[in-house]
Amino acid sequence: MDREAVRRLLRRCREEAERLRPLVAPDPPAAEGEYDEAITRAYARVRSRRPEIRGVSRRLVERGLELLRSRPLDEAAAELRGTPLVEALLQRSFEERYRDPGAMLELALFARLGADHLKPGEHEPEVIADLQARAWAELGNAHRVNGDLGAAAHAFTVAEERLARGTGNLLLLARLAELRASLLSSRRLFSDACGLLESVHRIYESLGDRHLAGRALVKLGIYTDYYGEPAEGMRLLKRGLADLDRERDPALVVSATENLLELMVRCGEYGRARRVLLESGLRRALEGQPLNLLKLRWVEGHILAGLGRPARAEVAFEEVRAGFQEHGLTYRAAIAGLDLAAVWLEQGKAEPVEELAKEMLATFRGLGIQREALRALDYLNRACGSRQATPGLVRRVGRFLRDLEREPQLRFA
Repeated sequence: MDREAVRRLLRRCREEAERLRPLVAPDPPAAEGEYDEAITRAYARVRSRRPEIRGVSRRLVERGLELLRSRPLDEAAAELRGTPLVEALLQRSFEERYRDPGAMLELALFARLGADHLKPGEHEPEVIADLQARAWAELGNAHRVNGDLGAAAHAFTVAEERLARGTGNLLLLARLAELRASLLSSRRLFSDACGLLESVHRIYESLGDRHLAGRALVKLGIYTDYYGEPAEGMRLLKRGLADLDRERDPALVVSATENLLELMVRCGEYGRARRVLLESGLRRALEGQPLNLLKLRWVEGHILAGLGRPARAEVAFEEVRAGFQEHGLTYRAAIAGLDLAAVWLEQGKAEPVEELAKEMLATFRGLGIQREALRALDYLNRACGSRQATPGLVRRVGRFLRDLEREPQLRFA
């Protein structure tokens, strides 16, 4: 079903381009560059057909955002109606994606309800269909972020139906395809997700939106890594990050930089990663976000270990492990514990590694963690018991547990 959705969206992209051509010229452009320019002009004309609606709505949307940021949802909604309320809810939902997934979902749900109850007389039917497509797509993405992939797939199906009744807005088409790619990735269809994002990137580039094109490249880099090509993923992430507008979406820049640091570590670029960490201002940007600061400290521990400073890496990993335990994140604490064990072994501290392996195995058995994770930890425990554990083996088990979070079908060999 997801693969068919990919084909449908790509076909829709071509159909929309064909439909917009008459707005530009009677004859098709001769070369690829001219074609991209034609699409850009066509979209500008379609967008300019309703400037009065956009001008009025923008002021009301800003007012709605002020209300939603400062008051409870029901009070804010009482002062706003129609399109401005839906637009404000969608933007507010987007702002919560890194902070509060539950709030993101609630706001997207109210936006969808508002869009579906817009009165036909308010705007042309095609304009209403566009807004409904956006609302259903953002709701689908919120369901995905909250782990309900079935509800997400249903929401995207409805969004695509609404899209077919809309104005042919290429930005909307690209946004829906971008979010669909995220769902494909969550279903571990990484090849399909990457193919769809390549098309999204081309659309954003043809429309001259460098920031959105960069956002597509950032996601493409992440999914390329998931597909098993970390070096290529890192290259794409660097390109995408360079195109992002920091003022337009500072949270995305922070998230992309974190992902880039992790990939640099995985690719062994410890010196460059250290420079990025020092120059990025991430610690300041993540103030008030204890879990994200823990993850950043975790990356720093890997950088220190990679630079040959095991004693300092040990301190970092101990902090991270204790922090995850305090937050009840036992699985993450175990992985950080394995990083700690690796630097212990590098310093000749075999006894605490053996105790740690026993402790983690007992904890995971008590929690009913899946069988493959237990197999990996049992293997490590036996290696420690016979004093055959090495830093490389410990890190291999740690990498397996990380990958198992994303791909539960993996088997430990």
